[in-house]
Amino acid sequence: MKRHLGFTAGLISGLLAACLVLGMYAGIRSLNGGSAAGIGGSQASYGVLSGNVIQKINYLNDLIDERYLKYSDDLKSTDISEGIYKGMFESLGDQFSEYYTAEEFAALQASFSGSFEGIGAGISQNKVTNEFIVSTLTENSPAEKAGVQIGDIFSKVDGKSVDGYSLEELVSHVRGEKGSKVEIEFLRGEDKEPVTIEITRDSIESKTVSVDMIDDDTGYMIIAAFENVTESQFDKGLEELKSKKIKKLILDLRGNSGGNVDVCAHIADKLLPTGTIVYTKNKDGKENRWSSDASCLGVPMVVLVDGNSASASEILAGAIKDFGAGKLVGTTTYGKGIVQDVLQLKDGSAVKITTRKYYSPSGNNIQGTGIEPDVVVEFDADRYIEDHYDNQLEKAKEIIKGMN
Repeated sequence: MKRHLGFTAGLISGLLAACLVLGMYAGIRSLNGGSAAGIGGSQASYGVLSGNVIQKINYLNDLIDERYLKYSDDLKSTDISEGIYKGMFESLGDQFSEYYTAEEFAALQASFSGSFEGIGAGISQNKVTNEFIVSTLTENSPAEKAGVQIGDIFSKVDGKSVDGYSLEELVSHVRGEKGSKVEIEFLRGEDKEPVTIEITRDSIESKTVSVDMIDDDTGYMIIAAFENVTESQFDKGLEELKSKKIKKLILDLRGNSGGNVDVCAHIADKLLPTGTIVYTKNKDGKENRWSSDASCLGVPMVVLVDGNSASASEILAGAIKDFGAGKLVGTTTYGKGIVQDVLQLKDGSAVKITTRKYYSPSGNNIQGTGIEPDVVVEFDADRYIEDHYDNQLEKAKEIIKGMN
């Protein structure tokens, strides 16, 4: 079984902004009614924009049209309008709320499904250095076959430096149609030696769930993300473990940055007895609630978490902890206690906007704080690189032996 290693790559545990763009979202809705408000000289107020703001935008638009020296044919009027839309969401100061062009959103939808065309490498960004790092490799993917290694740092894509790229921009350049080629220069190892690899893109289905047996009665399950494909992969993996009559389960959520809350709730329902899994509140105090029924796995669990376990991962880990169904081992989780809605517009563009806080069964919101494990164990990356010894997993094995 191949470990997804999102928690080890490049000795960056706790420093990564994860590749999954959403963290946690609650489905996609289309906004088809009405039309976009035109920008005119009216003094009327449109939501947060006063009439004076609308008038100033109009003035600046005329100024550009009349005076700007268009020395390049690259600039299009759509570039300006898209910049305005993006700027509105950037001004919120919320890294989780943003505007997507139609092209960007089409690529994003592929990541929701877990099926896409690309190279099969997960990308994370180091919060300190801003470097983009290969954090996961899909088994038998084009990237793995071409010799890409976990921990490789992106330097260039098709000869162009990735400096200044956002994570989403890099992902969009790396992905592409099946059969097309992309040339990527990576920096490898402590000396950051340049390595150039040409990769032929292919159809990829994310393998988000892996299972194995630790011993005769202890199962081990890795959940790398909560994508649409995760639900069926989890069900299949759980049935495989149940067929081996497991009496205990180690659930590994390290490096899992979140995903679809409904998929997360489905998994929690399979693992937990009757009760509230999570509930959310919007700005008006309206609640949404996800609950589990009486049917559950019913075995002791240890859950591995780290600083990159975020959002939906924290919902699952927090519910297991609050239910008293298992112990958490590792390091404090990321601390994302908010939910975004994804709204598609008529022209194919979309917005992702923070709409709710979520709360664990005991009423905790972990935004900015994360979840403290029951047993804190820092990951020994040097030891792992040396001989693949996973000290956090070994501690989980030790703890679960004493659980009945």
